[in-house]
Amino acid sequence: MKLLWTGNDPVIMSILRAELTSREIPFIVKNEALGVALGELPPVEIWPELWVGDDTQFDEAEEVLRDLQSAAEGDAPPA
Repeated sequence: MKLLWTGNDPVIMSILRAELTSREIPFIVKNEALGVALGELPPVEIWPELWVGDDTQFDEAEEVLRDLQSAAEGDAPPA
């Protein structure tokens, strides 16, 4: 199992979940309910983490994340 993404953006998490599910890439989300510890723990320590369950599919999951990040940044493919 490998860590794919951690962050505090629920939109990215939702899109990643949907894309990985549609591609049948197994994943686990950790720290999803730790928001209640805000103030007791540093914010970065309680951000949700998305872990890919099958190491053989990690490269494909990374590609999904890169595509999502490129779209979010407004990067257009070169002409």
